[in-house]
Amino acid sequence: MTSATDLIGYCQPLTLRGGEATELKISSNGPQHCDVTVYRIICGDIDPNGPGEAFERMGWGGAVRLPVTFQPVNSGSFGYAAKGPDAGSATGLRLTLSVFPTLIERSCQCLFHWGPLRLDLLQGGILTARLGETVIALSSPMLERHWYRIEVNAGAQILSISAELVTQIASVPRQEIKSCALPCADLARTDDPVLIAAALDRADGKRLFTTDAFNGKIETPTLFAMRPDKDQADDLLAVWDFSLDQSGTQATDTGPQGCHLTLINTPMRGASGSNWDSSAESWQIAPDQYAAIHFHEDDMTDCRWETSLTIHPPHDARPGFYIARLQDEGVQSDVPFFLSVRPGRAKAELLLIAPTATYLSYANTHIKFDSHNTENLYEAPMTLSEDELYLNEHRDLGLSHYDTHADDSGVIYVGERRPLLNTRPGLYTFNYLNDTHIVKWLETKGFAYDVATDEDLHRYGGDLLDNYRVVMTASHPEYYSTEMWDALFAYQQSGGRHMYLGGNGFYWRVAYSEAHPGVIENRRGMSGVRTWEGEPGEHHLSFTGEPGGLWRSHGRAPQRLVGTGFSSTFFVRSTYFRRSEASRDVAYDFVFEGLNSDIIGDFGFRGGGCVGLEIDRWDAGLGSPPGSVILATSEHVGQGGLLTGEEYITTTRGLDGAQNGRVRGDMVFFITPGGGAVWSTGSIAWATSLMWDGGKNSVSRVTENILKRFFDPEPFPVAASDGDARASVSS
Repeated sequence: MTSATDLIGYCQPLTLRGGEATELKISSNGPQHCDVTVYRIICGDIDPNGPGEAFERMGWGGAVRLPVTFQPVNSGSFGYAAKGPDAGSATGLRLTLSVFPTLIERSCQCLFHWGPLRLDLLQGGILTARLGETVIALSSPMLERHWYRIEVNAGAQILSISAELVTQIASVPRQEIKSCALPCADLARTDDPVLIAAALDRADGKRLFTTDAFNGKIETPTLFAMRPDKDQADDLLAVWDFSLDQSGTQATDTGPQGCHLTLINTPMRGASGSNWDSSAESWQIAPDQYAAIHFHEDDMTDCRWETSLTIHPPHDARPGFYIARLQDEGVQSDVPFFLSVRPGRAKAELLLIAPTATYLSYANTHIKFDSHNTENLYEAPMTLSEDELYLNEHRDLGLSHYDTHADDSGVIYVGERRPLLNTRPGLYTFNYLNDTHIVKWLETKGFAYDVATDEDLHRYGGDLLDNYRVVMTASHPEYYSTEMWDALFAYQQSGGRHMYLGGNGFYWRVAYSEAHPGVIENRRGMSGVRTWEGEPGEHHLSFTGEPGGLWRSHGRAPQRLVGTGFSSTFFVRSTYFRRSEASRDVAYDFVFEGLNSDIIGDFGFRGGGCVGLEIDRWDAGLGSPPGSVILATSEHVGQGGLLTGEEYITTTRGLDGAQNGRVRGDMVFFITPGGGAVWSTGSIAWATSLMWDGGKNSVSRVTENILKRFFDPEPFPVAASDGDARASVSS
């Protein structure tokens, strides 16, 4: 049996252009060498019952007998300053901070570490302070998810610790103080690094390794130097104000010495603090109420591995989906990367946008193991691949936006600088693999196309799109930043033609940040299909300050952009479309040319039909444009499809596809200003029906008809969109 996980790796950056370079970083769980071969992916679906895997081998970027070794992962977020403040002639140190523990059932969690001084939370919530060999502990355990003000005094022959509940609870002592005699002990020195939310284990070259990661919030750690004269006030050494620079990678020290902390693995910013009173919902409005950072033991946005091989695609390398294939005896493991077209350098009239934001949001998901809803959705026992089993055992490789941290808080940051084991050829039949069905269809039909990624769309906007007659979005472009949404809408409004070959697209608002390369942020709101909800007051994105959650909640439902929006999850099976009466208008004959049946797509590689997995519907009330036309509507969704949560406000009977007319998929067409047009399939499974029977089928034919007409420079006449879409919708 060939292993796909004895060698793992990632490329940094994930997206590049011909003539640029990406660094391949490999870790070995056994082999000492491997061969590297670069392939362009034509279809990455390796299911023998699927459309047929296909790869094109490249003559560049490879290596033979490349030496490899195991590379460790240092997961967990923390703050780090390479040097501490200068305490001068201090006889002791005083540390104050506020703490909100979220997981007390851990053996040891370090809140603060500077040289011989440590503040730890032991299993069961016991708070301890240590200076050298002297340790003191409070007897009353800290309560989970309650704020405490903590003070440690270390010096003048006494070590003391106190913890005070910020909000008084009748059955719990408000404050506890302990002290003990302290023999002569060395204090921390300037050369000792300062760590918040973890303890220093070792430094290995440029890499720092920590231990005893903390789960919870920390607010305003402050250090004072104690002086020999008791009548003399303590000298301020450092005060780390976490309310500042919420979008950056540092925690600012506003003290006299500026010992700023570098934040590792992207702990959560924009976190409500000890004085949050619910009067503000955003860290931008009341920054003083958001002076906390939420740290997690399983935060991971950058493995920081050493580079094993630098890959240099030539300038004329074709844009597309690529892998670096790692092989040794009994091992074959693929590492993805993407070659994108340069803005303004279009080589074709069609641009396919690879939804890398969605790939990252789902990257390394553990939902099959952690969510009780998974088997309910599929109504079948789960099948698990080697990759999924490996990820479950190696959660240090980072989580997805569908996971929760060890303390049950939601994962809001995900990064690309780690192995992405479900974003590569394999058996994870969602998103990435489904989109390679589109690639194979374009190749089979002989259509010239360029490829760009979500990151390109976010960065370059209209400069990327304006050179193309047709833009194609893939099977599940679920996660969109403001910049991406604006660019696509402007393209459509200026006469561009957009083919949306999926479902449940343009759903969640996310953010990118130049300060955090390769990372995207998503804050689940209080609506939408979600595996967790954010904490009250923490729904605004730290990268941009924008409110997170559904685009629909902010006046930009997907219907406004593409005519359709999320209606239902539909994983049990898939069904088909039937042409509408509105589609009989001669203006739409080009769509159905060559078809001899009103039924479209009663076949496919995902559930046996082209309407499935997640489906979208037309709705004028949510922004489907006037004049938009439903060309076809699904039939027989049945009880397997349930109305998505944001579609109803009261739990009631009649929410399934057998009883509720809003549980459906709609194929929609509308004309945009300047002679452009938008066509939406309304279903993720559409893409996975394209290559049925080698691409000789009704789904393929409709898609080809649309694409050929969209290539035609003849403007679409406004009169062609006068059909009444509502007339074709069943009640």
